[in-house]
Amino acid sequence: MKTTSITVAALLAGAADLTFAANQCNQADSCLTALRGTHVTGRVQAAVHFCQKYAKDNEAALQSVMGKQIAKSCHDDQGRAVSHLKISNACDCVGMPVKRAAGANEAPKPAAGASKPAAADSKPAAGAYKPAAAAPKGAAAAPKGAAAAPKGAAAAPNPAPARKGKGEPCAQVSDAWSKKKPQTPVTVPASLAYDCLKSVPLGKQQGLDLIDAIMPYLDWQSDVEFKKNPPKAYAYPGYDIFGNIAKVKSNLQAGTYASEFDFQLDLYTKVWAPGQDGHFLFYPDLLARPFKWTRQPVPLVSISEDGTSLPVIKLQSEVLANAKTAQTVTKINGVDAAKFIEDSVNAASYLQDPDAAYNTMFWSKATAAASGSGNFISGGRISMFYPGPTTSLTFANGTTNELQNLATVYGDFGGIVDGPSMYKKFCTPGSAAGDQSGVPGESQLPGYPAPKFSTQDGAVTGYYLEGAGVNDVAVLAVKSFDPRSPAEFQAVIMDFLTESSEDGKTKLVLDLQSNVGGTLLLGYDLFRQLFPKTVQDGNSRFKLSNSLTMMAQVISDVSKDVDSTMEENTDLIDMSETFFNYRQDLDINDKNFLKFEDKWGPHTYTDPSYKYSTLMRANASDPLITSDPDHGIGITITGYGTLVDQPQYFKPENIIVLYDGSCSSTCTAVSHFLHQLGGVKSVAMGGRPKAGPIQGVGGVKGSQVLSFTALYNYASSVAQHTKDDKVKAEMNRFKELPMQRSTKAYVNARDTILRDNVKDGLPAQYVYEPSDCRLYWTAPMINDVTEIWKAAANAGFNAGKCADGGIAKPKSSRRNAAAPAPSRRSGGKRERLSDKVDKTPIARTPFFKAHHLQKAVK
Repeated sequence: MKTTSITVAALLAGAADLTFAANQCNQADSCLTALRGTHVTGRVQAAVHFCQKYAKDNEAALQSVMGKQIAKSCHDDQGRAVSHLKISNACDCVGMPVKRAAGANEAPKPAAGASKPAAADSKPAAGAYKPAAAAPKGAAAAPKGAAAAPKGAAAAPNPAPARKGKGEPCAQVSDAWSKKKPQTPVTVPASLAYDCLKSVPLGKQQGLDLIDAIMPYLDWQSDVEFKKNPPKAYAYPGYDIFGNIAKVKSNLQAGTYASEFDFQLDLYTKVWAPGQDGHFLFYPDLLARPFKWTRQPVPLVSISEDGTSLPVIKLQSEVLANAKTAQTVTKINGVDAAKFIEDSVNAASYLQDPDAAYNTMFWSKATAAASGSGNFISGGRISMFYPGPTTSLTFANGTTNELQNLATVYGDFGGIVDGPSMYKKFCTPGSAAGDQSGVPGESQLPGYPAPKFSTQDGAVTGYYLEGAGVNDVAVLAVKSFDPRSPAEFQAVIMDFLTESSEDGKTKLVLDLQSNVGGTLLLGYDLFRQLFPKTVQDGNSRFKLSNSLTMMAQVISDVSKDVDSTMEENTDLIDMSETFFNYRQDLDINDKNFLKFEDKWGPHTYTDPSYKYSTLMRANASDPLITSDPDHGIGITITGYGTLVDQPQYFKPENIIVLYDGSCSSTCTAVSHFLHQLGGVKSVAMGGRPKAGPIQGVGGVKGSQVLSFTALYNYASSVAQHTKDDKVKAEMNRFKELPMQRSTKAYVNARDTILRDNVKDGLPAQYVYEPSDCRLYWTAPMINDVTEIWKAAANAGFNAGKCADGGIAKPKSSRRNAAAPAPSRRSGGKRERLSDKVDKTPIARTPFFKAHHLQKAVK
């Protein structure tokens, strides 16, 4: 078996060019694209082969046949002759060291006493991920060579020995950071970043203070009972959140941890990682602020060779270059490739379904549109785990390539000289990190065709399909329920439905790939635009705690005399509109709660030690939370008020919802409405290479995510509005410290309860909901997103074959009788509602985020 050891040039301290990440490849290396494309197989190994030869022969290599082709392609691409440095950069992009011309680009030798980079064949150190308790029931063991997160002193290696000056790993990173170019991220070898993190001393008392400060926030996690004892059908084993954090605290008190890194990694691994919950997260400061682990930009794809055989793993670049000759990746780090991927996401994921989590590791059009290359490269919750110094890929032809892993430097390394100064910089409480949320940024999504309809930010786009059997199909892609302008979001969907009907489109593919949620009421509006006469349910409930009950009582009392139409104190209005006020929300019969106990119970289910609120629903007719521009989302929900009499454009049997498993939060709410109330069928893509059904809705199904910051603000406000010393003492338990010691901190505060579980109280998070049809990605879909839409349409409307399951052909393909008749107008631009509405972005205040935004946190 041939092994190519791939390292990266100029990665030692003081190198002038440490930033060779994907962005730099894109800027300077059209050569790399040409270099890959000119080889007969079109594989990345072709690039490696050339770089090896070039490194040996330098300019002589350009005289070879391949070299001349590359030179011509590069010249055509860039309009100038190929320089030595340009080819060198291309080689760096595929990880091959090349001999640079002497001068500014030559990497200096490490300073005396500097630690040597980890050998290419060295095993991953402690801190590399290993799916332990989080692995699905019946799952195989973790990859060999992947070391577990620390389990005390025996498992945690000693920190790197003290070194003086620039020889210390943190000093080397600081030196590289100081030479960074504007707007260009600095990357260093993963092993160097790991050595730096391991040198950070343990802050024992500070860690104990942090754990104590986290405890009142954990009380708000709504499904603690079910995380501890999930139903047998649930994919992942149970774990005890409070028992596990108590173990970490005990270890800390006993002096078990050798470094701050070991402590924080164990805290994350034991308490949050096993949750597989997109609303439950805490990223400790040292794990998340200084670095982000990343592999070299070689995205993977999971595709079926013929659409029916189980999917295999290949390099995205090879599939795009020549799908027929693209080699299968059989092993990663010496472990079966599919098993390695599955074990990785079992360690931590924001999705509750193993097939959905598996999909997140790969590149797809939907993933790319959401600004990602797949979590195998970087990202997701496994990004807290050290991936080891290198990653090896073994192909079906026996070739193995070993690529050096990297760490992108995100933190400010100014003044850092060693581990203690790292602790002072990144682990000392400062200002709390703000909530991080984003929306698509362009009206045309990257890699998608030009839309016929679009919001300015690309949250919603619309298309028409062309081709045999799909000419009557329209596609509505909703990438996010978190648009800049809710009014534009609603209007674009209205325009799409109206014009699709006028243009004779009778079938709809609703694409919810990569949708992780957003503004909850926009999910309600989407459902009501498709089914304007069907009233949604949306049952939910809270797990009660001392702090929640006290907050609800105080806020209900304070809100007693608040008249939102007359009150001038906006803080009082906001407080009265929160879920704490028993007068807000509706019961399961869509009636108002009449007194405090009607809403807040308490109620018990299986275990009497866990107490819950009454089931409740959002009141989508309340103008203060809907159309009010200051306290609501600025629109009237379809089916209410002025929008009570809207037509239904598509019959249920002529609608297909398309998923890739990542549908979360608000996306799950609208999906439940569509499937349970609308009777709409679904198609789910991808999944593990195992036969059988998969879930389309693979993300968190909770109905309220609250940041630690939101809970702290609620507690502070309640403390100001009560004279009860017991209440004040409980509210004062909420400290800013957890937010100051983390980059993200959230809990799932409210469970969704489906109609079949009203009596037993099982949260939707633990209910398996297979899609009606499973499809595999194929090579054409990697290059053309319309191929995915056509496959979904054929499966949903033409009885096309599914990899699992199937959907009967609709009895009628006619338009809905209530829909407007197709228009015969020709030419000219139509007048659209979206051209008239106010597109001013809505202010995302802390209140807005806490009250309206329901979105998974990656």
